[in-house]
Amino acid sequence: MFIKLGGYLFHYPITNPGKLEELSGVYVVLDAGDHDIVLDVGSSENVRERIAGHDRRAQWEVHTKWFAFAVHWCFPHEMKRIEDELRSELNPLCGKR
Repeated sequence: MFIKLGGYLFHYPITNPGKLEELSGVYVVLDAGDHDIVLDVGSSENVRERIAGHDRRAQWEVHTKWFAFAVHWCFPHEMKRIEDELRSELNPLCGKR
């Protein structure tokens, strides 16, 4: 399944990051009960590893115990631009820059 966020198609819902590919991309952390609540936006050259050991997980859990991930696979040179666009548009609750 897919969800469209900021004009990009994301694989969604992903509840087990261990099943993700070890690829580069942009991820969005959403409240699993209400995907209109955006908890965080980030990017990594290895999305699976980044999500599995994320340093802001405790911040996400302040807002909900049930979250899901949306992932947009992309090339490393695209990640920062897409992440910045999504942070600006979606205004996540965590990871303010």
